[in-house]
Amino acid sequence: MRAPQVLRLLTALLAVGMGVGCPMRPCEQHPPSPLFDSALVGVGQPLELTVPGVFNECASTREDRAQSVTVEVRDPQNRVVPATAELGVHGASAIVRFTPEQTGRHHLVVSFAPVGSVRQSSLYVVEDHGDAAPLADFSTVVECLGVDRTASGTWLCGSRALRTPDQEPQPLGDYFAPAVVADDVVWVTEAARVHRYVDPGSGPLATSATAPFPATGAPAEAPPHARLATPTELLLLDDTQLHRYVFSEEEGLRAMGSTPVPPSRLATFSDDMPSLLMRAGERLLVVRIAEAPPPATMAIEACPYQLDAAGAPEAVPDEPCHSVPGLPAGHEDGVLWARAASSTERLELLRYTAASGRLRLEGVLEMTASFQVQGARRLRTTGFGVPVISAATSASGAYAVPRWRAETGTVVLELLPSPPERQPPFVSGRYFHLEHWNILYGVKVYARPSTL
Repeated sequence: MRAPQVLRLLTALLAVGMGVGCPMRPCEQHPPSPLFDSALVGVGQPLELTVPGVFNECASTREDRAQSVTVEVRDPQNRVVPATAELGVHGASAIVRFTPEQTGRHHLVVSFAPVGSVRQSSLYVVEDHGDAAPLADFSTVVECLGVDRTASGTWLCGSRALRTPDQEPQPLGDYFAPAVVADDVVWVTEAARVHRYVDPGSGPLATSATAPFPATGAPAEAPPHARLATPTELLLLDDTQLHRYVFSEEEGLRAMGSTPVPPSRLATFSDDMPSLLMRAGERLLVVRIAEAPPPATMAIEACPYQLDAAGAPEAVPDEPCHSVPGLPAGHEDGVLWARAASSTERLELLRYTAASGRLRLEGVLEMTASFQVQGARRLRTTGFGVPVISAATSASGAYAVPRWRAETGTVVLELLPSPPERQPPFVSGRYFHLEHWNILYGVKVYARPSTL
């Protein structure tokens, strides 16, 4: 009676062993999980990182785990950073601890023995301003297309002025009219007029002067998309012309003249700005994207302009436009940020300064392709803006902006407060703002850390 049962059991075991009747898929070895190439961590903060080893997933036993582990961490100057490492549970991972004291890219090497392989990764140590308090919280606005502030303390939310954050805004022009602040002067350019306002220190901003735009009287083909200003001068760049206005107490606001600019066939920024306007010493630069010879297909082109004897802008005679590598990603007063790919695995953030009529490379920040560089947004209304750096695959919502450290001649990153719903911040020249919903729409305004 027992023989048939034994036979059936033996048959079942053979079927399992030979894959008969219940086939088993072959074991597949998966690639190791990525480490920290896109991590942004704060300088001076103790870190505790879990680094998994690389083991044979198809092994028949789980006893072939690491018996020891070592770690080496090096800072941007290739100096060893004190660090410790200990094996985690069952020797499948390592717990690494260290405190970075320098900003910049750090290299991490974790070695498992006798199995577990060597794991390497980079971490970007940055100045952490994630806990910074907001300067203002606008509660009476529907949207801020750009944020700035006069020397006397009046906030600008797009083309609207607020003496205090909870004040009803004072409209200075059309809703989409670009505004630019120069000390206590606010310039607003509408479709057909230029307005000059002055902040008296209390109460609403006072109208100082106004003039037709453009000065020729013929309607402009497009509103100005770039501008530069001082308290007494306004430069406006539209798709076809560069315009200049000058104010004096004796003569009021005068149009000094306009000059044609070459048409741009390629958009410069994400909001379809065709070109930028920059000061370069006594000259001006109209910056755009142009075709480049192989192996590059596009590059940055800067065309010089100057003022003639009558004070009108004109192209510099017998001086051609010049090209520099990269694609524009941001714009500050006298500074152009650009991005370039040095290889399929690496990208660069380039900092150009405008001086003596030319763009000159001043600093380079190298990053892995695990980061993404988002170009400045809303430049038509903010005027200035810098690129925002984030991890390409991370859901942490951490955003950083570049900063020039003059004492070391390097480009570093500074971590911004995390925005709600993980939306990137809007970064302008001196401030950045986060949009949020708390029953009603609101705007939290922060100072750029590098401008504190």
